[in-house]
Amino acid sequence: MSKAFWAFLFFSLAILTFAQEKTHQVEAKETIYGISKKYNVSQEALKKANPFLAERSLQIGDTLVIPGKSDGSIKPVVTEVNNQTSTDPGDTTEVIIPKEDENFIYYKVAPKQTLYSLTREFKISEDALKSLNPQLEQGLKAGDIIRIPKKKSTNGQEEIVPEGMHKVSRGETVFSLTKQFGVSEDEFYIANPSVQTEGLIVDSYIKIPKKGSTNAVIQDGFIEHKVKAGETIYSITKLYKVSFADLMKHNPELSEGLKTGMTLKIPLQEGANIIKAPGKIKRIDDNEINIALILPFHLENATGKEQEKTISTDILIGGKMALDSLARKGKQIHLKVLDSENQAGSLESMLASTDFSKFDVIVGPLFGSNFKSMATMLSGSGIALVSPLSNSDDLKELENVIIATPSDEAIADAIIDEIKSNYKGQQIQILTDDRHENLANYVSSNLNKKISGADIFITKDANKLFQKSETVDEKLTDGTIVKKEYFTPIITVLVSDNNSLGATYVNKIKTMDAENLQAYGVKFVSAYDIYNDKNKENIAALKNIGFAFSTVRLVNVYGASERNTLEKFLDIYCLTPNEYQQVGFDVFYDLVDRMNSRGDVLNSLNSEQTRLATKFKYEKEGKAYVNKSVRVVRLFVKADESPDDVDGIKD
Repeated sequence: MSKAFWAFLFFSLAILTFAQEKTHQVEAKETIYGISKKYNVSQEALKKANPFLAERSLQIGDTLVIPGKSDGSIKPVVTEVNNQTSTDPGDTTEVIIPKEDENFIYYKVAPKQTLYSLTREFKISEDALKSLNPQLEQGLKAGDIIRIPKKKSTNGQEEIVPEGMHKVSRGETVFSLTKQFGVSEDEFYIANPSVQTEGLIVDSYIKIPKKGSTNAVIQDGFIEHKVKAGETIYSITKLYKVSFADLMKHNPELSEGLKTGMTLKIPLQEGANIIKAPGKIKRIDDNEINIALILPFHLENATGKEQEKTISTDILIGGKMALDSLARKGKQIHLKVLDSENQAGSLESMLASTDFSKFDVIVGPLFGSNFKSMATMLSGSGIALVSPLSNSDDLKELENVIIATPSDEAIADAIIDEIKSNYKGQQIQILTDDRHENLANYVSSNLNKKISGADIFITKDANKLFQKSETVDEKLTDGTIVKKEYFTPIITVLVSDNNSLGATYVNKIKTMDAENLQAYGVKFVSAYDIYNDKNKENIAALKNIGFAFSTVRLVNVYGASERNTLEKFLDIYCLTPNEYQQVGFDVFYDLVDRMNSRGDVLNSLNSEQTRLATKFKYEKEGKAYVNKSVRVVRLFVKADESPDDVDGIKD
């Protein structure tokens, strides 16, 4: 007979076998023993029909092939039995699904409920709910049983992450997760077909495969699967969620029968976008200065994310101005601008499509989670990564990282040192707000460590800042009795960058006795703006007090170099640089000014430098280089000047 006849006969028999095999979807609390008893098959036969059971334990949601003949597939009916959910597949054995187990609540959807109402009721995101209940992609129906992750009893808010799963956090990538869990990228993509097409979705749940759980690999748009003993065509289609027709289409040799050891091509999910991190990246020495700027410009998104677009554009404007200034001094610089879209997945695509080995320094990404992902992927490359704004502690454990913006604690430390050096036993009164309460506590705690027995209190009400006084009668030399008021010396500190609270604070301390007051500010507020003509009255009062404040950025508009830079901004962009344009200018100018002609910078970070608005002095902390230099502005009245003059300023 012809080969075509045998292929047709095999195809027909395979379809008949495929249609006759019975399946069972595993529910909570079920066991291999219980399922084998239910269908009157041996445990050995059940495992043979489902080879993956030899490699891992039974999991909720597994689809099992039930050996033996059957009139069709199982379609269980859901009923309520003694406050439990029961499925009745048509025989006398009842499979009970409890209302909850250690990981999940099993909930029966009521009429008129929607995905939105369920997310509100159970305080879970829609992405998380869909990832745990894939059937919801087809729509929500009354009577559906869905699983909801339970909350930890300790706080009632945090979800319990089921065993063998992981809830995706912002900034995580396939690369970072495979490193975290010690599995290959192929194993990860194969275990999570949805990630092949949609990528990682924040708040969704993904499966974490056991290391070595599959011998399959992804190659040229296919999963290559080596057939194991005991596997069937049906079990393979279920394992990879592929149709029988597609399996036959890409593996015509199956017309000769399924054989142990043969390699099958399994098509990836339609629209799959498999991104694999490149091999080890190493910075090359090409005798050039090459810099990449990676920020969320959202060039493909015409609407939305306006704040991120604006910040990114401002940093770029400042950076270009700095590079132009340095080019005029003879520096030869190559800059490449890349759009991160604030998506961790975009970073992986970028790494796969761009040759990063030529870059000496990368500025960005902007936000800490994405910056950490990029630093992790470039670990060991020798490329310096600069975080222009984010300064979270976890970045300090990443190698070759430069953290350009000092932390709030560094800003506070500068004022703590000021107070310690001028302390003479006064009570210390700290004013703060809800957002800076932790920083105020930091100030109080560290003052207590440095000044033994200091009397310190914290308030959020400016009216509770007070200076005691006592009025006494004093006799003059001519015998006249006069009343004289004596004020108790105090120290006040504002820990906040809230302009409204700052104005209230300054107005409050202006009413106090300046000779018996030391006043400070941790972080900048507009009431301290020494260059604003409308603020002259405040500055005159603050100079009488001898006020001091610490901040990260401040432009000395009277400095020659600063005035020159400000004029260039006006000439080219018709503006005075805002905070983020200052960040762009200072970070780029400082980096490139320290570089040699080959782009080396990590060995040149020790010296302190003042740029347009920012001071830089880096110290090694953990594995990173952290800018510890902040600006402390001290206001005072010179002996020969009026308090209205602006010259009485020290930085």
